[in-house]
Order: sequence, then structure tokens, then C-alpha cells
Amino acid sequence: MLGATFTDIAIWVFYPFNGPIRAKIKLITLPLGRIGEHIGDWEHVTLRISNFNGELWRVFLSQHSGGEWIDACDLEFQEGGGSNKPVAYASLHGHAMYPKPGLVLQGNDGVGIRNDTAKIKKVFDTGLGYEVIAAEYGGEGGGVVEPRWVNYFRKWGPKIDYSVEDDVKRIERFLFGALKRAFVNLVKKIPDEVYGEDGPTGPKLNGNWAGDEK
Repeated sequence: MLGATFTDIAIWVFYPFNGPIRAKIKLITLPLGRIGEHIGDWEHVTLRISNFNGELWRVFLSQHSGGEWIDACDLEFQEGGGSNKPVAYASLHGHAMYPKPGLVLQGNDGVGIRNDTAKIKKVFDTGLGYEVIAAEYGGEGGGVVEPRWVNYFRKWGPKIDYSVEDDVKRIERFLFGALKRAFVNLVKKIPDEVYGEDGPTGPKLNGNWAGDEK
């Protein structure tokens, strides 16, 4: 919230499972075994609303360890009846949020980690079923009693370390020349925390709970 100019409404969604990542090596898509899997995944969307006219100004879409602000004019909105509900697309397996369907590649030159989204009939309308869990800017909690789980500060999933060397070597055997070198370089850039399962902490431990989105 910026002074009295805007009000931010953060919408948190819990996914029970985060699936394995997939790599794109030029024209080839490669499943990477168990790399990226973990139990529990918290993602969120923040609506920034003008306090002067109640209009949606911008939307923050969480993406892995960061995210991006999207102006309202660049968003899609729910179809039918002049809806004012913005649409976000959650990526396959990873649940990172994007404003448009399609492929977002974490990498460059056609080599990287795939974030795939698509327009489908199945949607999750957060406006149909939600619970207000906190209103810290409303003075004394804004009359909202926080559910007990909000103050659960441990991990929402187990920590499991496992070796992925066999998966990496298996994939390397099918690649040659420049493709193999590109794959090896990509594997070196994957964060260490992806090589194992480690559940996330809850919303209250996220930096945006008491500060601005980054």
C-alpha cells in the first residue's frame, strides 16, 4: 500500500504439489526426472486498487522467487458480461503466474527451463471461494481474526535430498555436440535448492507480507 493512494489485496493460493521441471534445448524438450519436485507450493497475486476511484491499477504476479507488476491495461479479463476480474495463467508443474498463455523460457538463445501456460476450460475462480485471513493495515487487524495456520512458521512440506546425477547422465547420453554442451551449461545454472524436495514457508514469512512486492 502506497500511503493512502492505493490498497493492495494479496490473494494466496496453496498447491499441494510442485511437479518436476522441463528443459528446452533449442527444438527439444527434455523432462528432468525428479528435479524441481516438492510437496507444497504457495503462490500469490496482488491487486493494487486506487483508493480514489476503486479501479484496478496494477497486478503483481508471483513467479518462483520473484515476480512482476503488470498494468491493468495489459491484463486479460474474465470473458463475458464486461467482467472486471483479471486472469492469471499458472505454469505447468511450477505454478508461476503469467498474464498471457504460452511459453516463458527461463534462459536465453532457446535454452532454459520451460514455464508453459495455456488457455483451457478449467479455471480456478478465487472470487467464488475465499477467506480473509488478515487486514493488518485496518487498525487492530481490521476486525479480522487470523486463522491459526497463518502463524505456522515451519515448512509446508518435507525436506528430502536426493541424487539426480543418474537422471542428468541419462539425458546426456541422448545429446551430442552443441546440444550436449548447452544442456550441461543449463544444469550448472539450476539453483542447488531445486536438487531435492523442500516445502515452502507460509505467506506471513514472505517479504511482501509487511513490505512491497519486489
